Amino acid sequence: MAVLVIAGSGRGAGKTAVGCALMAAMPEFSWAAVKVSPHRHDVDEELWEELDFRTAKDTGRYLAAGARRAFLVSGATDLRAVELVLEARERTSLCDALLVESNRVAAGSVARPGEAEVSLAVLAGAEAEWKASLRESAGMADALVLANGVSPEEFTSPFLRKPVFGLAAGEWSVPELVRFVRGRLLGSKLLN
Repeated sequence: MAVLVIAGSGRGAGKTAVGCALMAAMPEFSWAAVKVSPHRHDVDEELWEELDFRTAKDTGRYLAAGARRAFLVSGATDLRAVELVLEARERTSLCDALLVESNRVAAGSVARPGEAEVSLAVLAGAEAEWKASLRESAGMADALVLANGVSPEEFTSPFLRKPVFGLAAGEWSVPELVRFVRGRLLGSKLLN
């Protein structure tokens, strides 16, 4: 299974929108998607599966974008969140790609040895307002996605030594980003 992890600078940065755009742009993969939220949502379970692609919830948006299965991990500690993502992964035997939206789950913690993995950090808003969890995880990102018209000149981040993909306001993917992610993930598909 190929693993794509998308972290973000804060609420509304565009993590889900970028994930949806990438899944829609890569229909050659059979996607499963897991949103990890540190907050409790209106569900009774720590791991909950979305079945309605018409809902405006992020999990429904993933289904509408082409995910075969979509899950929510809600209110779990970091270690428990990794366990629940692995449990969701086990339920998706017909999928060959896993998208995880989280600042707290590293690709390496849910990918098996030899599987292709790529991590993105979606950055939007003022650097001073970025979540602490992004600052902790951004060093693991393979590339940065600057959303909502954010320019690299607007912040002084040590992470700019990574590939950077700029998105205009309201844009959630560019061909160069799709090529980058596809290239990183196809390695696992070619081995199967």
